[in-house]
Amino acid sequence: MEEARPSALGTESPPALRRNFSLGVLNGIFFNLSSGLISSTLVLPGLVQRLGGGDVLVGLLPALEQGGWLLPQLLVGARLQGVPRKLPVYQVTAVLRGAFFGAMVAAVALAHRVSPAVALALLILFYGLYSVSAGLAGIPFQEVVAKAIPPQRRGTFFGLRQFGGGLLVLLLVSPLLRTVLGEDSPYPFPQNYALLFGLALVCVFLGLLTFSLLVEPPSSRPGRSGTLPEQLRRLPRLWREQPDLRRFLAYRVLARLGLVAEPFYIVYAGKALQVPAGSIGDYMAAITVVQLASYLLWSRLSDRQGNRLLLRWGAGLLTLPPLLALLLPLLGEALALSLPIRTYLFSLVFALSGLGNAAQGVGIGAYVLELLPEPERPAGLGLVNTIAGLLSLLTILGGGLAAALGYEALFLAAMALALGSFLLSWALVEPRRTARPSPPSLRPM
Repeated sequence: MEEARPSALGTESPPALRRNFSLGVLNGIFFNLSSGLISSTLVLPGLVQRLGGGDVLVGLLPALEQGGWLLPQLLVGARLQGVPRKLPVYQVTAVLRGAFFGAMVAAVALAHRVSPAVALALLILFYGLYSVSAGLAGIPFQEVVAKAIPPQRRGTFFGLRQFGGGLLVLLLVSPLLRTVLGEDSPYPFPQNYALLFGLALVCVFLGLLTFSLLVEPPSSRPGRSGTLPEQLRRLPRLWREQPDLRRFLAYRVLARLGLVAEPFYIVYAGKALQVPAGSIGDYMAAITVVQLASYLLWSRLSDRQGNRLLLRWGAGLLTLPPLLALLLPLLGEALALSLPIRTYLFSLVFALSGLGNAAQGVGIGAYVLELLPEPERPAGLGLVNTIAGLLSLLTILGGGLAAALGYEALFLAAMALALGSFLLSWALVEPRRTARPSPPSLRPM
């Protein structure tokens, strides 16, 4: 007999679950708003170029974002494994995150008072520190979610976080970007970017506050804390003895590397199609509309059929944007299309990118939480995410590849990597249908 499942916010749910679900969704909404306001694929690349940065620094942005999030988790995972409550660690990191983001806002706001090189260096420095401090919160965040939200509700949970944030991005952020960054903006540079960063800081603060108010359930099967040397000694055994985790890790790395071209789509659109800066708002809207339309579908598939299907769909969809980025300028020239038509056609690149990222955004986090058993989950998350983070630093090579061989070579490489992750997705197991013993390679040695 199938176990009765509570609705997302139904009255039959325990009060603590309803509270945690609501606060967790609000946390996601605020952070999605913040991410939209300083988008690493639409907003930050333009700011970096305005400050004199080239393609290499544009390619550095996703490496900082992903590497900063993933790399510190090796240090945190084993230490937290025997800690019964992880939320206090998240609350401590919230102070660091708020401070570094505030410093980043100040660096942007004062860009006109210092040399562009100094402003750019401070922006990159504080963006990197903010990303690292977010990485320190990664394991506590995932652990609290794993304990507070049942597996059959996590798809809806992650989907509503993205849906609510995406709806507000569409209604508020997209028109704001069009107004603030457009040619007729009432705000001169760098005040236009400082306004966006200041609003993002408010969203970051609200996001940190809402998650800090969750009620963390006690651990049912706490593990034992370990040390960094113990974690490092586990890596060969983890790779050798856990094929399910090994395949997921390979998928995770290729999927991340397959996004290497994303920060360059907007740069390429400006150079190849002469797309105006104000179109950033339109492209943000294109991404958001398709994500909103898809989140409810991805969430339903996650809850009912598991997350492997989402990983497969996400990887397949993400093979298309770099291909379209290559073909659309050629199509525009062949058909002698006007600039407005070429501008709107290029929104398909961002729309498909948003669709694939939405599937992976719902699926990846929920998948790995089910793949790892609770006693070894913090250490396992730390190992998996740090390995993925180390390899995701290779995305910085995207800027070098674009500078050396051109955007066409970069887009072809991104398409090949995304195709590789799609092929690997067929070898992944569905954790809900696979009975697995606790993996010995994740136990403290």
